[in-house]
Amino acid sequence: MAFDALPLDIQELQTRLLQTEKERELLARQNAEMAQHLRSIAEGKSISFFWDQVLDDCKRDLPNAYVTLLAQAEQDQEWHLVRHDDTNIQLLTPNSSEMTLPPAVQTFTQSPSCSMRHEANIHQSADWSMWHAFLSANHFSDVVLVNINEPYDGAYLMLLFGRGIASLDAATTQCLTRCTHLIEAAALREQADRLLLEASHFDPQTGLLRAFSFQHNFSIVLKDSRRHFMRVALISLKLRSAVGSNDDALLKDVAAKIQTAIRDNDLVAYYGEGEFVMGVCIRHMQDAEVIASKLIDVLTASSETPNRLTKEGVRIGIAYYPEHSTLDDLYRASGYATNSVAERSGYRIEFHGALYTSSAEFYTF
Repeated sequence: MAFDALPLDIQELQTRLLQTEKERELLARQNAEMAQHLRSIAEGKSISFFWDQVLDDCKRDLPNAYVTLLAQAEQDQEWHLVRHDDTNIQLLTPNSSEMTLPPAVQTFTQSPSCSMRHEANIHQSADWSMWHAFLSANHFSDVVLVNINEPYDGAYLMLLFGRGIASLDAATTQCLTRCTHLIEAAALREQADRLLLEASHFDPQTGLLRAFSFQHNFSIVLKDSRRHFMRVALISLKLRSAVGSNDDALLKDVAAKIQTAIRDNDLVAYYGEGEFVMGVCIRHMQDAEVIASKLIDVLTASSETPNRLTKEGVRIGIAYYPEHSTLDDLYRASGYATNSVAERSGYRIEFHGALYTSSAEFYTF
């Protein structure tokens, strides 16, 4: 019996069965894709990798629509295309990689509580006038705008253009929602990676390098110094006051002051128990003494909000490369010099096993 000759109730069942089969195949495919996406997120794939996935998914599931992706970096007012193609480059300002958004889009991006919106007849709307040439050239009359939440590195915007998009149907909404969740998950993973990297390399109390990160970076400095015959100083600074468990704010203040006394490319780490270690490249031995004097000045200067940790004074020790060829030797020598400081605040220099108050005592410039 032909399909069109079946009773209406059987025809309806056949139609519903075919539709159910299609939905089952779609769900099976989406489940398989989701498993692959989760694996890619776990492997640490970048957001740009998932943007390509989003574009491919939209082309497959929404073949009659055109999708483009925009990004705005944190602290930046300009929007940029995530991927360029022959269509979306028409949106760029001539001779520029930037673009100007129509008022309707600007309003939408400033309303993060509205994640998705459909607008019809935009080719006739005054709020879209600056893009009318683009819309006319590509026969677009409608758009779906999607805000993608990325609270750490800026903002993302997805634009789905088409003709005669009557409303946000279930298939379109499902596809865009799935893509949005994928990008948000990838962004959260990237942020987690950054936080873990920062936590592993930087001391949370001071924001300075941890000891092992300092050791790694300083080993590179020593290699460069050997190659280019440069002199390096290792400076150890110890607070006389004991550091308590609730002194994080005071330690951060000390760390900030130390950083004002050294150059941006010098290394500084917090070793714990009130000890800070610095690695600095110098031209002359007296350069390290200049830094030590600056450190004492900034840490012991009177202030409206005195820091209890520097109230009792600071001890500083200096050791030099190539007189000591390894970090361990430099650290032991600078520690020996630090512990020998008798005055409230001062520095000592270790040079070939002896201690000095000035490099002028053993070195002629």
